[in-house]
Amino acid sequence: MNDYRDVTPKPESSQSSQQVQEVLKYIFEYLKHPVQKIKSVPDWNWSTLIITLISISMISGVISGALPPSFFKIMGGLIISPLVAGVTAFLGSLFIYYYFQVFEQRTCSLKKIFTLILFANIPFFIFQVGSEIVPPITLVGFAFTSLLMAVGLTENFQMEKRQALRLVLILFAVVFVLWLWNRIEAGR
Repeated sequence: MNDYRDVTPKPESSQSSQQVQEVLKYIFEYLKHPVQKIKSVPDWNWSTLIITLISISMISGVISGALPPSFFKIMGGLIISPLVAGVTAFLGSLFIYYYFQVFEQRTCSLKKIFTLILFANIPFFIFQVGSEIVPPITLVGFAFTSLLMAVGLTENFQMEKRQALRLVLILFAVVFVLWLWNRIEAGR
């Protein structure tokens, strides 16, 4: 009786394509059932999370720049959108991480918080596409993001629902004020 198992490592390209398929499958499932999927975020490595964030923000930024078509806005979508998305995701993650440290006297995984923010932001990225045509649609996207954040904080980190809603409302208020300020500045 032969107990032969192939233990040779798979080529890296095979592992990469398998990972891409896993990410795409999860995102499509997430788009179908965002509330259910946000309740238990995947445990991906940092590089997969960052590449996913960059890819989603680039796609959103390029499509947004193409409506109406503008070379500079498309290039901004390729370069600026991922930078802004990355910085805001990391700042948001750090804010929530230290919120748990200070106000709830517990430590939560920064990677898990970042993952939650990444997936909660997908509705924002989707609605951002129409922001050049109808600017307030950005707030609709962020409202969906906020609701998903509240569900995710409650389910993934056992945060009290009232606390999660309060925290998300504060974040939404900050984003609303920044958006309003940006609209006033753009109108000048």
